[in-house]
Amino acid sequence: MTGMKTMKSIQKRTWMGIVPALLLSVLVSACGGDAGGQSSSSPNASMSAKPSESAAKIDTSTPVKLKLILVGTKQPDTDEVYAEVNKILKQKINAELEVRFLDWNEYNQKYPLLFAANEDFDMIFTGDWAFYNQTARKDGFLELTEDMLKKYTPNTWEKQDKIGWDQAKINGKIYMVPQDTFESGFQVGLIRGDLREKYKLPEVKTQTDLVNYLTTIAKNEKDMIAFSGPPAKLSAVGVPVFFLDMEMRFVHGGVPLVYDLKSKNPKLTNYLENPKTMEKLKMFYDMAQQGVWTKDSIVSKTDWRVAFKEGKTAADFSNISTLAGSMDTILRTHPEWKPELIDVNPTAKQYQAPLVGGGIGIHATSKNAERALMALDLLRYDKDLYYLTFYGIKGKHWEPVGDKKFKSLAASAGYPPEGASPWGWRTPNSLQLEGVTGDLVQSVYSRWKAGNIIHSPLETFALDDSKIKNELAALDNVQQTYLLPIYHGLVKPEVGVPQVLEKLKQAGIEKVQAEFQAQLDAYIESKK
Repeated sequence: MTGMKTMKSIQKRTWMGIVPALLLSVLVSACGGDAGGQSSSSPNASMSAKPSESAAKIDTSTPVKLKLILVGTKQPDTDEVYAEVNKILKQKINAELEVRFLDWNEYNQKYPLLFAANEDFDMIFTGDWAFYNQTARKDGFLELTEDMLKKYTPNTWEKQDKIGWDQAKINGKIYMVPQDTFESGFQVGLIRGDLREKYKLPEVKTQTDLVNYLTTIAKNEKDMIAFSGPPAKLSAVGVPVFFLDMEMRFVHGGVPLVYDLKSKNPKLTNYLENPKTMEKLKMFYDMAQQGVWTKDSIVSKTDWRVAFKEGKTAADFSNISTLAGSMDTILRTHPEWKPELIDVNPTAKQYQAPLVGGGIGIHATSKNAERALMALDLLRYDKDLYYLTFYGIKGKHWEPVGDKKFKSLAASAGYPPEGASPWGWRTPNSLQLEGVTGDLVQSVYSRWKAGNIIHSPLETFALDDSKIKNELAALDNVQQTYLLPIYHGLVKPEVGVPQVLEKLKQAGIEKVQAEFQAQLDAYIESKK
């Protein structure tokens, strides 16, 4: 591929200059593949996308094993499912996938190290929250030209919403293939309805109701943790569900600068200087003192999503797709828990998640970039592969209900719907869960689209942080060192926030704010 040798040398030089000596490679290879045996999900000529005419001319005579890295938890049946995936890929493009997972409690640290150490892999999940900008600007991803995309991902090039390509551009160049379906990053919650009823609490409809539920559980259920607490690493705010009513949007996870979602001419402010923020941090402090989360939550490596499904916690918060999967699992395994999906910010405005919220990047030093792109095209649009990677083996983990819906089967505990991190190739091929969970998700999406979703002139804006990298690194360090303990209730906000503001000033927040604002203003002006 043209320019690959040059790209390799640039990538290696850039990363090795930043982090001189790194040790890693503790990731576990997650795939293998018994090519024998039959499966109900074996290739089906009537469903499977055929390689395009141009793709059919590409020489695939040499077999390749593509190394794919995903962010999330490896599910028990992952190897079995990807053995089926590899049967199809072997047949269509003479390739197999070897999948590795960066678990939630480690990806923040290990993701950058993969590139810094120039690990040997071909494809990796990325997104605007998962190191896309930073990695692209350090030449970690291969630039994807229009000619390459047309040749190796013809279905993607034809069907992908064009706004996704605009969102993916960094200095006019594309470094990822973004997902292609509507999503909202809006956070909702999942709680235990049986416990709410046990303590005669009202339905949880507001943040006040939610705090009351959590503190009641903390007080009375001594063998259970009410909630996992704020994250162990801070990006934007801790526990977003408590901040969505402020209707603000962050421009960078490493600095507390936000703009008003509803503004047509957004101006950046420091949300830590907003009186509402202080009120919420005091609320967090009070919850921590009442034992809603454990005192060591700031260093915890527990998989809290799994803990909730095991009955060890009483609440979980995430996007609606993720929690719908948990709700579906609990309704099958512990229906007596009466899981309740809650939205404590029903009138708050929200933005449609950008398509670059999830996607796949090709490693700049991949030895098989062409075949990786061909595999990605099939993962997105070959329905056999799509259903395998999203829902598992048909007849074992799931079964179709008509053309648009599916039903989870008992064995889906080993491969939950969308639970094996396939979000990087999400397209309109996704199916809807049948039953109460699927209907609930669709009704919530319909309500959001009708009354909550707003569009900002900055939807396709991509920040250039090249002039302020050092300041951003210093500001992120201030947040982790001084702000994160406040979220966890380890420091009183009246004492800690003034200290954070002073540290942010010393770390260069005024320079960063001026640079970001100049870019925002220029972008908005360019759209007039």
